Amino acid sequence: MTGNVQQCLAPFEEVESGLVTLNEELKSSLPHDNQDLNIIAANVMNGVSVSQELLPEQADHIQEEEGEQLHTSVEEIQSLNLKLTSASSEIGIVHVVDTPEQLESSKDDAFYDLQKTHIKVLKESCVYVTEPTSKKFANLWIVNSNAYPLNHDISQHVGLDQNVMSTNPLSYIEILTPTCGDGKPHRIIVTKGIAGVGKTVYVEKLIHDWAAGSTLSEFDFIFLFSFCKLNMLSERSLNLVQLLQHYYPHLEHCEEILTSKSVKSLYIFDGLDESIQSLDFEKQLACYDENELISLGSLLTNLIRGNLHSSASVWITTRPAALGQIPLCYVDRLTEIKGFCEQQKKDFFHKKYENRHLAEKMIAIVNKELSLSLLCNMPIFCCALSIMLEDALELFQHCGLGDYMPVAITSVFTKFLVHVFSHQEQKLEYLTHKKQTIDALLKSKQKAIICLGKLAFDLQRGQMRIFYEKDLKVYNVDASLAESGFCKEIVVGNANPSKKAFCFVDGSLQEYFAALYVFLSLNNNKNNPLNTAANAKTLRKHERPSYSQVCKQACKEAMKSSCGHFDLFLRFLCGFGTQKNQQLIKGLMTSCEINRDDITKIVQIFKKKLQEDIPPEKCITILQCLSELEDNSLVKETRKIIAAGTVTSRTLTPAEHSALAFVLQMSCGDMETLDLSQLKISSVGFQRLVPVLHHFTSLKMIGSNLGDSGVKILSQVMTSPDCKLKNLELEKNDLTHKCCETLAFIMSSSRMLTNLNLSNNNLGDRGIRILSTALKAAQCRVQTLNLSNNNLSIGSWEEIVSVLITNQTLRELNVSSNRMGEAGLRTLSSALKDPRCKLEKLGLNNTCTLDFGMMGSYQEETGMEILSDVLKDPRCTLKSLELTDTKLTPTCCEKLASVLVTNQTLRELDLSMNKLGDSGVCALSTALKEPCCKLETLGLRRTSLTDACCKKFITALSTSQTIASLDLSENLFTDSSIKIFCSLILTCSNLKCLRLELNQFTTNGQMTIKNLSMEKPGVRVVVERS
Repeated sequence: MTGNVQQCLAPFEEVESGLVTLNEELKSSLPHDNQDLNIIAANVMNGVSVSQELLPEQADHIQEEEGEQLHTSVEEIQSLNLKLTSASSEIGIVHVVDTPEQLESSKDDAFYDLQKTHIKVLKESCVYVTEPTSKKFANLWIVNSNAYPLNHDISQHVGLDQNVMSTNPLSYIEILTPTCGDGKPHRIIVTKGIAGVGKTVYVEKLIHDWAAGSTLSEFDFIFLFSFCKLNMLSERSLNLVQLLQHYYPHLEHCEEILTSKSVKSLYIFDGLDESIQSLDFEKQLACYDENELISLGSLLTNLIRGNLHSSASVWITTRPAALGQIPLCYVDRLTEIKGFCEQQKKDFFHKKYENRHLAEKMIAIVNKELSLSLLCNMPIFCCALSIMLEDALELFQHCGLGDYMPVAITSVFTKFLVHVFSHQEQKLEYLTHKKQTIDALLKSKQKAIICLGKLAFDLQRGQMRIFYEKDLKVYNVDASLAESGFCKEIVVGNANPSKKAFCFVDGSLQEYFAALYVFLSLNNNKNNPLNTAANAKTLRKHERPSYSQVCKQACKEAMKSSCGHFDLFLRFLCGFGTQKNQQLIKGLMTSCEINRDDITKIVQIFKKKLQEDIPPEKCITILQCLSELEDNSLVKETRKIIAAGTVTSRTLTPAEHSALAFVLQMSCGDMETLDLSQLKISSVGFQRLVPVLHHFTSLKMIGSNLGDSGVKILSQVMTSPDCKLKNLELEKNDLTHKCCETLAFIMSSSRMLTNLNLSNNNLGDRGIRILSTALKAAQCRVQTLNLSNNNLSIGSWEEIVSVLITNQTLRELNVSSNRMGEAGLRTLSSALKDPRCKLEKLGLNNTCTLDFGMMGSYQEETGMEILSDVLKDPRCTLKSLELTDTKLTPTCCEKLASVLVTNQTLRELDLSMNKLGDSGVCALSTALKEPCCKLETLGLRRTSLTDACCKKFITALSTSQTIASLDLSENLFTDSSIKIFCSLILTCSNLKCLRLELNQFTTNGQMTIKNLSMEKPGVRVVVERS
């Protein structure tokens, strides 16, 4: 091998000598200013292509010149090629210089290969997060921000206020979308957001999509830098080239990326708040050379100023606290990630769980607990919560509680605490062995967490939410811990911007840390921070407080507080007593676990408290505390009572009423209708149900012994801003005119109530006069009103008519089983003809005798004639009319038949419980077969029909193109009509429902109809009473 190389080298000595001579000739023959050709001549001397291809060993002796774009003519190149070819042919070597087109193509290929390599590297660097992110990515609420620096008042809750919700959100891609008219990308974009809101996830999602070619095609290169990792270079001096090559070694030759204006680059710096170097724009000197060695801070400020790589765009993400490091004059666009809105929270869980039922279950659990729902605006909390719920859901389904799942929020918040710290450590690449490291991790943070907890506890006692930078120093709280996702910096009112103010991200987090401080003080130091100086004197000397004593004292504090600012604190304090939560915070504890006897004492104290006369919301709090203590015995017993139906046979105790409210609160996400019918509720018991009733959309309390006093309690629910009740059924509750003022207030105040059933009460004429005022109010949204059997006399009809021509929302009215009289019917008829009346459905069952004159004389105009005149009037908008038990006769049917071929709006007609007979139905048949008859539903239950009318009547129905529902139950049909009914089922094209129960069919006849109906699955035929 060595000999062969030696033989190859000998001829090249002659080549080198010849090329030197040729090089000199070329130089002397070329103009001095033609640098391009001089370069070509030098390349000939260097023999780059030849020597590198034949003898790689000679590469050490080859000096490549920087490849500059050649600007020369094709003729010159070709002439030079001829000389080179002639000179080289003597020794058997041919060297050809590429044309500009070939050089450009070669350059493009190299550039494309570099791009391809860079994309691959970016993909691999984010693969652990981008792959699942691309499939389960949920959008966040992003807005353009004018707040610079952060300048907003403290809000009661974390997340999105109404001003934000009214702002058009941006998609994550639009953060970098040009808004200028020239379409050029912004140079400096800053995105702010509190810890855990999803800034880093959005960065990685955008990189994933760019690498996949689905967005930001205007950029040739994207460079991602984490400030957390940049901190490792804080002591070094480096230039921009070295910075790129340090994190992207494949960019061995990146000069063209930095110098060419045609190459578009985007620098992403994630997490400015994590930088240990502040960006000092005043002190850092200007630098315009990409190769000059400067500090990292100076490099970044010059990149932002545009002194370095001015054609590139820069995107910086940060928490609001660090935003002030970048002067406003350099920022072209400022955006803010606000977190999840309600719909985006739902999207998160639906993408997290492929099982739709499971996702809906998770959403329901979150919505039941306000503190969880609010904190779930932060994606990091959503992630921690979903992990906890996924583990717990199956467990609760196997412990005798069915779908009931109380949310132990102490576990959720504790896992959130661990999740935040673990997430930070993972970003620093410190986390290796999860369980072992978490205990050590919490132990290392113990002092800092206790200091933050003491601050939270003192704030809680003073009912304060805001604290200042000086408070952090007083309590020895590390500012970085406060900003880790637990607190946020704010500006209050017109306060001095330089005076930093803070608050916990949500009040519930403040109560959590306060409770954690009290628990750790008791467990580690045997101290009770709840003790005031006065309380301390009552303790015996050397007596150490027990866990049950501390919880009992906290319970007293919670019961005394009218604003509920100690309720969550008490729940958290109880939750820390369980073994599973103590396992989670083991790294913070220095002594053994809480005695189980202490837990039993607390449970007994709470159950005894439930028997006392305490506000309903406090009852819910105590039951939630029992749930945190993992005692659900009272809830289990209440569920058994409800399941067994024994709830209607005895009066529930106050504690059971509270437990019922708690069960309903836990179930409200799965239920829209709450049916408390026949439950004998006392006023005290009903009061305890008030906190949960607003969660439902429909409430049925039929025969519940509500009384006038119960309506006053109900008004607390109906008039609350968050009440969802649309349907309210208060039938048979001994209501009188005395409650009508309250009912009127409910109707005019409730934003949701649309259906109100007050039937079978005793409101009377006085009550209707009061209600009519509310019904005529513009704020009233009631669409369906049932006043049947309310002891209304002729005097009430004037009020009812005035409502019909004034109210623009009422569509359905039932006034059945009330006295009407001639004056009432005539007054009602005038309203039905009035174009201002919007009524579509009217119930007049058992209100008058329509066949006779209203005074009982055959000579007078009958009620049916008055009603027929109304129904023929084109101004009448009725679509449904109920006339059961109104003493209709066959004669009335003739008038009705003329109505059916004239009226173009009536779709439903119920004539049940009238003695129409065969002749009456035959009279109707003439109208039913007419194409102009639009009737779809006809009720003829118990109307004395026999087989004699069957053929004519059914033949008419068979030709109808509109009849879809027919009720012929409780008549006198026999097996003789079976074939005719079978024919109707097969031939009536639009028929969907046919009721034939309680006729005189034999068992065989019933089976014949049932078997035939199976041949037409779209038709429901009922022949037996269910």
